[in-house]
Amino acid sequence: MSNRLPSVIWLLSFGLFFVGAGQSVVFLTIPPLGRDLGLSEQQIGAIFGISALAWMIASPLWGSLSDTVGRKKIVIVGLIGCGLSLILFSTVISFGISGLLSGTFLFLLLVLARLLNGLFGSATRPASGGWIADITSLDDRGRAFGRLNSGFSAGRIGGPALAGFLLIISYTAPFYIFSAGLILISILILNQPINESQNKLNPTKKSDSSLSILDNSVWPFLFVAITLGVTNASLIITISFYFEDVIIKDSENALTYASIGFMLSAIGSLIGQLFFADKLSISAGSLIRYGSFITLVSLLGIANTQSLENVYIYFFLYGLGMGALQTGLSAALSLSVGPENQGKANGYMGMVFPSGHVVSPFIAMPLYLIDPSAPYLLGASLMLISLIFINLNSRHKWIRKKKYKAKDLNLNEE
Repeated sequence: MSNRLPSVIWLLSFGLFFVGAGQSVVFLTIPPLGRDLGLSEQQIGAIFGISALAWMIASPLWGSLSDTVGRKKIVIVGLIGCGLSLILFSTVISFGISGLLSGTFLFLLLVLARLLNGLFGSATRPASGGWIADITSLDDRGRAFGRLNSGFSAGRIGGPALAGFLLIISYTAPFYIFSAGLILISILILNQPINESQNKLNPTKKSDSSLSILDNSVWPFLFVAITLGVTNASLIITISFYFEDVIIKDSENALTYASIGFMLSAIGSLIGQLFFADKLSISAGSLIRYGSFITLVSLLGIANTQSLENVYIYFFLYGLGMGALQTGLSAALSLSVGPENQGKANGYMGMVFPSGHVVSPFIAMPLYLIDPSAPYLLGASLMLISLIFINLNSRHKWIRKKKYKAKDLNLNEE
């Protein structure tokens, strides 16, 4: 029977729920709303890209800091920072809709709001991942990360579902509600006993600051995460346009249809995380392989259909594959680096997942203008490369064989 996981994991998961809800509504509303506010496709892409760049830079710094000053403090910084950035973002949007802001000044304020999200919101995930690694055994690591990541996926469902009703009343309402949730979770985490974040496996060992992103225990998992990041960003930044231009042509409700697709994707992610990773306890190595294959199939399907029903099926499969793959990568990296570098390793992972939003505006948008299906074919190609790499790379084989359980081997040895 599986061990009972610490209850604080659910609390951290709820924190990521509100982070995911806020992010999903931003991703869903900015492309079509940006058009209405007079922003170009390049400006819309830049709003995402600058935030993602800040997230990439800050995430490993927050992860390393959580190894030294404690997980709880960094988690709270991330939650509150994310909440404040959502408030600023929604306020700027409301001023733009009312005509009080426009043009370059509107664009710069939206960039500032998302920049704050990247700089401070990036603190939550690496610190939460380090916290989970501190309080779970090797056997339970995949289950724990599946439970943690499920919060973000549930937020991607709850965000569009709630926003679909609230946006009719006000564009600011969803963001204020999600910000209030982030502050509430921060208060609850503040009251958690400090000893919950101590490392059960090795509480006295300090972080090894020499752990490099190029270390053999790190880079093979980051490589796959980068391909997933580019793939996911290419889909997110173009899919609202894809529904409007291809799936539901000239429909005034294209945004609503796209939001349903996001919700189905998030439901698939939840199944991959809570059922495959948590309930079935599928190993990290298997989650990576199966997740890559399912994601590949789903992207080929999206690129080759104009049917609303079919695209919804492929969206569900995309979420299923991505949820399994992301959870497998997080767990595998945690197992690969050992107990002394959990915050730093999770910071590296937090750095590469949003990397796609830095490059996708310069890749996905031009490809979309050439052929609307091209961004998804690009993603399928990247997943194929990852699948080949996963089956050939020695560290991925090491994870699949569960060599980290061998008592006579150092965690960073082949």
